[in-house]
Amino acid sequence: MSFAFTQENTIRMASLLNRYAQKKALSLPLLWLAQKQEGYISEEAMQYISEFLELPYMHIYGVATFYTMFRLQKGDKPIIEVCRTLSCELAGSEEIKKYLKENYSERYEIVEVECMGACSGAPMCTLDGKYFENITPEILDEVLNAD
Repeated sequence: MSFAFTQENTIRMASLLNRYAQKKALSLPLLWLAQKQEGYISEEAMQYISEFLELPYMHIYGVATFYTMFRLQKGDKPIIEVCRTLSCELAGSEEIKKYLKENYSERYEIVEVECMGACSGAPMCTLDGKYFENITPEILDEVLNAD
């Protein structure tokens, strides 16, 4: 299996090149782009990115495995990420995580992640990358059953 960015993402990649002084700085944005395109980051995608950025594969692999928001395996369910850092925990993220696991674990993969930078809206979570802040069980039910 080989990896290539779609035409639209290739245009985004070229646009990103103009925004950064060094190609190496594109490691995170290109990993995000690959994950958004495929739903996870494959070895082929990391190899493609390493060749494009002229960086060792292990550098890209190291970045991808360091951050909790990157998936290296394809999942079968949509992902709900729950922030587990201090602001969210103090605002009730543990209860939110428990509620999600008790009520939605068959439909969604529940993943704890580090800070997503929305501390003023704690507790927060994401569903397929979309932020939901000031989450309560009632809000979760409304969002997750909107289909």
